[in-house]
Amino acid sequence: MSSTAFDSFYFRDRFGTAAMRAVWEDRQTQQRWLDVEAALAEAEAELGLVPAEAAEEIAEAARIDRLDLLSMKAEFDATWNPVVPLVNALRAVISPTAARYVHWGATSKNIFDTGLMLQIKDAYELVLDDLDALGDTLARLAEEHRETVMAGRTHGQHAIPVTFGFKAAVWLDEVHRQRERLLQGRPRILVGEFGGAVGTLASLGPVGLEVERRLMEKLGLGEPVIPVKTAGDRVAEFVLLLCMLSATLGKIAQNIYNLQQTDIDEMTEFTEGKVGSSAMPHKQNPVASGSVVFLGRLLRSNAGPALDYIHAEWEDDHRQGETAWKFVPEACLLMSAQLQTLRRVLDGLIVKPENMLRNLERQQGLSCSEALLMALAEPLGRDTAHELIRRLSAEAVTTGVAFTEIVARDPVVTTHLAEEELTRALELRSQTGLAATFVDRVLARHRNAAASEAE
Repeated sequence: MSSTAFDSFYFRDRFGTAAMRAVWEDRQTQQRWLDVEAALAEAEAELGLVPAEAAEEIAEAARIDRLDLLSMKAEFDATWNPVVPLVNALRAVISPTAARYVHWGATSKNIFDTGLMLQIKDAYELVLDDLDALGDTLARLAEEHRETVMAGRTHGQHAIPVTFGFKAAVWLDEVHRQRERLLQGRPRILVGEFGGAVGTLASLGPVGLEVERRLMEKLGLGEPVIPVKTAGDRVAEFVLLLCMLSATLGKIAQNIYNLQQTDIDEMTEFTEGKVGSSAMPHKQNPVASGSVVFLGRLLRSNAGPALDYIHAEWEDDHRQGETAWKFVPEACLLMSAQLQTLRRVLDGLIVKPENMLRNLERQQGLSCSEALLMALAEPLGRDTAHELIRRLSAEAVTTGVAFTEIVARDPVVTTHLAEEELTRALELRSQTGLAATFVDRVLARHRNAAASEAE
C-alpha cells in the first residue's frame, strides 16, 4: 500500500520520472553513502592511513546488494542514526582487519551530506538534459512562428499584435537564464563535506586536508574551504534554483492553458488518447498544461524548508539535517515531472494561426490604436492625439461600429492622414514592431550556446 503520490504505482508517473526516482530510491541513497565510504578508504590508503588491502576489501564490498537491508532498517529504528547501520552492515561482510578501517576519521553527517551531493549531481544531469531538449523545442516553435500574428495581451485584454514566435522566444530566453543559473551555481553547490565530528578534522590532523582533497576528487565534487556540517546554503540554493525554474515552466504552461479556452482557441495541447471528461465526451481539457502548473506549485512549497535548512545552530543540528530527506528528493521528482510534461505539451502543441488572426480581427481595428496614435502624434501633439484616439475607441466599443470605420470618417483623422497612411496604421500584420528581430536574436543566442558547449 503506497502512502503518497510519489510512491503510488498508479500516480507516481504524474509526480516524477523513472530516471529521477532511480536517483532517490532507497537503495541508491545508501549506495551513494557506500560510494563515499569506499572513496574515503581509498584516499586514506594512498596516504598510508589505512592498509591498502583493507581499502581494496572495503571498496569491493561497498555494494548495496551485499548488505542486509532488513537488519539495517531494524538498527536504524533503534539507533535513530541512518549511517551507523550501513557502516555496521559493511563491516559485517568484510574481514575483521578491514572492518577496523571503515569510516576512518569520519562522522555520519560527512557521509550523508556528501552522498546527498552525489545524488544532487545525478539529478543535475537529468534536469539539464530535459531543459536542453525543452529549449530546442521552444526554438523550433519560435522559428516556425516567427511571422504568425496574434494578439498581444496585457492584463487579460488585447493590447497590440505580437507573433507567436515572439512569445515562444520570450519563453526560450527565460529558460536560457534559468539554465545559466543552474550552470553557474553547479560548482558552488556540488561540494562535498568531510571534516570529522565538528568540521575541524581533529581525528586526522594535518593529513586530513589531503584526505579531503583526494576524497572529493575521486567523487567528482568540489572541496570546501572549510568543512561545516551545518552549511545548508548549498542544498538550499539548488532547491531554490529548481523553484525558480519551476515558476518559468509554470508560466509557459499557464499561458498555453489560457490560450486553449474555448472562447480563445488559439492552440491545443496533444489530444491522442486523452479523455477530457467522463461526463462530456466532446471535451479536451488542457490537463497536461494544467499539470505543469500544479506541479510547480507543489515544488515551490519546498522553498520554505530549503531556506530553513540554512538556519542551523552549533556545529551540527539534528533539527536541520533530516529535513533534507524529504524536501530535496521531492523537489527533484516534481521538477522531473514538470519538465517531462511540458516537453510533451510543447512537442504535441497544435498552433492555430487562423484563430489567432480571427481573434485579432474581432477587435475591428482597436489593436491598431497605438499605431494610429503615433501617426497623429506629430501633427497634433501626443496628448491631443491620445485623447482623440481614446474617444474614438470608446465610441467603437459603445456603439459596436468598427473602429476602422469610425476613424476613416473622423474629420480630424482624415485631415492629418492621407488614405495610404491611415491604411498602413490600421494594418494588423504591420504592427508587430521588431518581434521578428527579437526572435532572431534569441535564436542566435540559442544556437551559439549549443555550439560553444559542443566544442
